[in-house]
Amino acid sequence: MENLKKQNIIEYCKTFLMVHGIGVELEDEKLVLHRGKNIGCYTSTVVETEPFNLLVGSFAGYSDDDATIELEVRVRVDDVWSKFFTYGEWGMGRDNYYYDQDDAVAKMSVDEIFIKDGKQANALQYKITLKKTKQLSPKVSLVAFTMIGEGEKETKEYPELPKEVNYDVPCLNQNIVPEIGNQICSPTTITMLLMHRGFDFSDKDPEFPHRYIAKMVADPGHNSPTYGNWVYNTAVAGALGLNAYVARFDDWNELKYHLATVGPVGASIKGDTGVYKTGGHLLVVRGYKETDKGTFVLCNDPNINDRFGEGLFVYYEYPLETFMNFWRGVAYIIEK
Repeated sequence: MENLKKQNIIEYCKTFLMVHGIGVELEDEKLVLHRGKNIGCYTSTVVETEPFNLLVGSFAGYSDDDATIELEVRVRVDDVWSKFFTYGEWGMGRDNYYYDQDDAVAKMSVDEIFIKDGKQANALQYKITLKKTKQLSPKVSLVAFTMIGEGEKETKEYPELPKEVNYDVPCLNQNIVPEIGNQICSPTTITMLLMHRGFDFSDKDPEFPHRYIAKMVADPGHNSPTYGNWVYNTAVAGALGLNAYVARFDDWNELKYHLATVGPVGASIKGDTGVYKTGGHLLVVRGYKETDKGTFVLCNDPNINDRFGEGLFVYYEYPLETFMNFWRGVAYIIEK
C-alpha cells in the first residue's frame, strides 16, 4: 500500500444535471425513469481524475427482477478513450452476470478495470441505464469509483479518536452453509453488515441468512458462479435502500477514522493472517482497541471457527501489524 495513491470519487444523483439524461428524472434525490418510460439513460460529463491504472465502479439503488440498473464506464489514456465497459444489468433477485471485457486501452476482469501497457488513465465517463418491465422504476442514489495509481499519497490529519470502538455486529460463519460454505466469505460479510443495520432475513432463509444473500450476489458469468464480486455485494445493500459502495483507504489512520465516525466495513484481505493463509477473503472490521500491548483490529472473520482453536467462532482480534500485512486496502462501505 505504501507506493500506491488511492482515489475515491462519489457522485450523488441529487447533483446530476438532467440535461444529460434521456427518459430519466430526479425524484426524492434519486435517478428514476420518467413516468411512462420503460428505459432511460444518464450520461455523465467527463470526470477528470488523478492518474490511475486500476478502477472499480459501483452504485447504490433500488432494483428488483423487473427493474434494472446498468453501470457502464470508459477511461481516457493519452487522449484515447476506451470503449464503455459494462457491469451488466443489475436487478435484485435476477440472474445477474457479466463477462470479462477487453479493448486496446483497458481490460475488465470481474469487477476491476485495468489500464494496459503500464500506462495510466486520467479521466473517466460513465452511463447509467435504467429499465423496467412493470410499474416500479429502479432508483439510483449514487455512483462511486475507486482507483489506484502511482504517486505520492496526500498527508491527512485526523482529530483525536477514542481508544476503543467496537460495534455490535452479529457473527456468521460461512463454513456451516452446506455445499457453498467455502465460497461465500463476501456475502457472509455483507450479511453481517446488513444485520448490524437491522435487517432480518429469517423469512427468506430461517437457517442461514447468508445463504439467501449469497444467491442475491451470485455472478454466474464467472466460475458459475462467483460470490465475491465486490460490485454485486454492495449492490445488494443498495437495493435494500442503503448508500453502499466499494472504496479504498490509504492507511490505517483513514480506516480508524472511518470506524470511529461512520461504522464497520467489509475488508478484502489476502495473505497470511497468522491463523490461516488465503488467496482472497472478506471479513468485517467492527472496530479497534488500543492497549498497552498494542493496537488490535476487531473483526468478524467468517472463516474462523473452532478448527483453529477451542472456543473460536468468527470474532477475532488481529494485531494491527498483522492486519496491515494482509489487508488489501479495499472495503465495502455502507454510509450512516
